[in-house]
Amino acid sequence: MTPERWQKVEEVLQTTLDLPETERAAHLAQVCAEDHELRHEAQSLLEAHEEAGDFLEQPALEQDAQVLLGQDELGRIAADIGRYQVIDRLGRGGMGEVYLAQDRRLGRSVALKVLPPYFVSDDARLRRFQTEARAASALNHGNILTIYEVGQTDELHFIATEYIEGRTIRELIRAESLTLGEVLDIAIQLVAGLSAAHAAGIVHRDIKPENVMRRADGVVKILDFGIAKLLEDPAVEGSDWTTSIPNSKTETGALMGTIGYISPEQVRGLVIDERTDVWSCGVVLFEMLTGKRPFTGVTNADTIVAILERTPPPLFEARVSSTVLRLIARVVEKALSKRAEDRYQTADALLSDLKAIETELERSAADKTAIGAGTRVNDLAFLLHRQATARRRNRLVAAAAFAAVVLFVSSFALYRYFRSDSGPLAAPVKKIYAQMSEDEKLRFVDEQEQRISAMIGERPAELNDEAVRAIKSHIDWYVARKRDRPEEEDLPAVYRRAPPYIPVIARAFAERRIPVVIGVYLPMLESAYTPCYENSFGAKGLFQFLPQTAQNYGVARAEMCDVNKMAPAAAHYIADRMAELGDDSQSMTLVLLSYNQGPNAVMDALRRLRESDTKFERNYWSLFANRDKLNQSFREGAGYVPGFFAVAIIGENPEAFELGMPPLSNLANDALQPR
Repeated sequence: MTPERWQKVEEVLQTTLDLPETERAAHLAQVCAEDHELRHEAQSLLEAHEEAGDFLEQPALEQDAQVLLGQDELGRIAADIGRYQVIDRLGRGGMGEVYLAQDRRLGRSVALKVLPPYFVSDDARLRRFQTEARAASALNHGNILTIYEVGQTDELHFIATEYIEGRTIRELIRAESLTLGEVLDIAIQLVAGLSAAHAAGIVHRDIKPENVMRRADGVVKILDFGIAKLLEDPAVEGSDWTTSIPNSKTETGALMGTIGYISPEQVRGLVIDERTDVWSCGVVLFEMLTGKRPFTGVTNADTIVAILERTPPPLFEARVSSTVLRLIARVVEKALSKRAEDRYQTADALLSDLKAIETELERSAADKTAIGAGTRVNDLAFLLHRQATARRRNRLVAAAAFAAVVLFVSSFALYRYFRSDSGPLAAPVKKIYAQMSEDEKLRFVDEQEQRISAMIGERPAELNDEAVRAIKSHIDWYVARKRDRPEEEDLPAVYRRAPPYIPVIARAFAERRIPVVIGVYLPMLESAYTPCYENSFGAKGLFQFLPQTAQNYGVARAEMCDVNKMAPAAAHYIADRMAELGDDSQSMTLVLLSYNQGPNAVMDALRRLRESDTKFERNYWSLFANRDKLNQSFREGAGYVPGFFAVAIIGENPEAFELGMPPLSNLANDALQPR
């Protein structure tokens, strides 16, 4: 491949990697056009990135170039490598190709990792790797993959390890079948293995779901110590290999590990120790419990910013009644402390707390109604939502009973007081929005925005007067529909179209762990609940997807009017944006904005604002307050989020707007109750 050709491949790959996964295929097809060879080369590199989990040891594009240039040589691997007979190719990782082979001398199956040519071209790096791999091979623990040999035959360098038949944690997460008990068992075995490695002075540095495997018999194995690092002062003294590694600091300009799982100190290139593995275990535990990583972004750079600056979203809703879940949340929070000093200082300390939780889980087994070891983690969100609904319902019943008593006593007292006066008192009537004064409307909007924000997530932002007035202007526009625009439907007619679609939408959004209030009011804002509405840009359906976006999410153009197809697709899209931007109340305002403007536009707006103000609150309202600093495209779409809150406030206050129906969120919650 010529340097010019590689430069073109590099350019295409970089622009593709900067996009969300769902948009990459379309981008490749567009930029490569009729150049099928270019598309094939870029696609191959993209797949290598995805298989390796964005493994970065040196700058990503440089590494991929060397992998690409060495493909022919790797493809000519002989059927025999030393005493090993190659049987099949198992896969590819950041450190090379992996093959299933037979050890002819000992008659056992092994996994052979053959290092790519670029890796062995640097003598210093090869010596360092061999030293560290041999150190890892000295580990003897049931939860660590056994390394049999670090060898060389002809020009090929390889590592022979035990062959494991099982499923990686990534595969188990994707299967969505893990139970709470299994998650704890996996975590305990994982940390036990790391504790043994740390005791031998070795930090793994690349703990992630792909590098942990569970055999069919339940035994967990830690894989791939390929970028493990020796500690400066290992616990086992007198080891002759310890002096060859001066410290655990990453090489200048190098980033060792997998983006999304590396610790803040790894990102900064600081000296690392076993606490970096504790961080990665916290990330993996979070992902096993929720199906998503705590730190994500549209690009690798955005993910790194999240690791360094953002607080991870809460594992569970704030007031869980389960002791086990509260303990788990506490463990994960401590493991993910930004400062290494605030984390568990050793894997043993983390292991001790995990075992205590396991004991508590076993103790709760007697309570058949409690969340227990057999509870599927994918069901936790629904179960917690149901418990919270039951608690709210009980509180409402108690409050209603108390109010009835107070009303009775008050009525009797008033009757006694006024019975000799001019007649009975008139019952108070709740004021409708149209009859409120301007100040009353502003107070009403402010209070209701906070209520809607609390329904969306934790940490609602407090709005300034300008933001409240922006929402109010949208409410006023909706209220004035029939008066100012006689050709349009009145507000009650629009909202009465929603109830038939609410159950499907509620279930689709709850399944993705998205606040149902988002799913309920997006169609009101997008299409006024007109199932086959198509706008001038070609967006169609309740959720107004463009045909290409719908196709990316598994909906054919002919199916875009079908709410049973579109609701899950919209929920999937929102879940993807939540994974990138966060799921607390403030982050959800950015998720809403990205639904209208796209994730790249939102990240670009945040970057622009960060250039002038590094201390701004990361939410839509900060962007709105600084919209004059942003581009014209943002300013034109700046009313989308206030519009969402406007339709939600109207729908959640049907009496104030004379809709003649229950709040739409009540209908959604009813649809989620077990029958």
